[in-house]
Amino acid sequence: MKDDDAMVQDLVQSTGCDLKLASMLLDFTSGDLKGAKRIIRAVPKDIFAVKVKFITQITGYYGALFFCYDEKDNNISRVLTVVTNDKEIGSIDLGQHWPAFENELYEFMRTKRVDGSKMEQLKGRFSDKEVAGRISTLLKVGQSINDELLNNLLVDELYTCFSDTNIAVKYTIEMTDVFELNKGQGVEISENEDALNPEEVDEKLKEKQEQKKPDQSLIVLKVDPVLSPVKGTEIKNLEFGNNIQVRITDERDIADYLAVLLGGKVESMRVPIYAKIVEVKDLESENVGVLTQFGPGIMGMFKVPADVKVVTKQEEEEEEQEPVKAVNGKKKELNPLWVVGGIVFILGIFVLLIAVAR
Repeated sequence: MKDDDAMVQDLVQSTGCDLKLASMLLDFTSGDLKGAKRIIRAVPKDIFAVKVKFITQITGYYGALFFCYDEKDNNISRVLTVVTNDKEIGSIDLGQHWPAFENELYEFMRTKRVDGSKMEQLKGRFSDKEVAGRISTLLKVGQSINDELLNNLLVDELYTCFSDTNIAVKYTIEMTDVFELNKGQGVEISENEDALNPEEVDEKLKEKQEQKKPDQSLIVLKVDPVLSPVKGTEIKNLEFGNNIQVRITDERDIADYLAVLLGGKVESMRVPIYAKIVEVKDLESENVGVLTQFGPGIMGMFKVPADVKVVTKQEEEEEEQEPVKAVNGKKKELNPLWVVGGIVFILGIFVLLIAVAR
């Protein structure tokens, strides 16, 4: 039991997942800690971590800004701002990994005097849904970023807080994932605070660490359903909780690991396995998109015509029962000796009729 607890703690600390998910993943992988870490690390990095430094040339403010933008939810989170009149903030390196950048901002807040009122104003602005809407037009996963447009956007938003017509901005962007975000921390500044002392910052960090982290989904695999044109069930008639046969067709390394783990790969061949339907969604041109689940956060997805017939678990169980019914049916068949006796009896009557006819 202690070993299990130690593995759960290891997984939580090394990946950023919560205790519940860590326990479920270790159970799913039959205690394979490396495999569980492998699953977490395969989660797509689809969140933008934006690091910014700025100077307001006329009003004399120096500052830094960090926030994360999630395109899936069109949401800005984890906004951290530092505003000061201390030029030393300019020495913070934008090129470092975002957790280190964030930690340096916290450290600056611990050791230097900052303008809490301006920080809260700036944070409120970048937490606004209107800003998220503007950013959504520029930050899209898999697409290049227009640096000039993003720079203009940042300057415009900074102007609303500082009313300075000469603002210089530098920024860098990294891609991260929700679990890496969970490993970090966040601090909120009260609008009534002009400055934070080290004890206040530490207390706010502690409060953040104690907040419960949300449940997370993990990996979506490409799969194909196993078709059964005669005896199958139309996919459009299935619903949440139904089990269907699918074949994992995803070619990523993590998909190969999961296929072996789930029994979906024998030697070098991918074979059908069952997955639970989570959602059947109507699409254009009489197609449906189907989301299935293999385990905690391990999903599968495919798109097919709505009238396609697929193999379900219930149908396979019914087919397995048919031979049993056939065996039971043999008890009602005629005994072979009775058949022979009947033939002899009929022949005897036939001979007797011939004799009488003479």
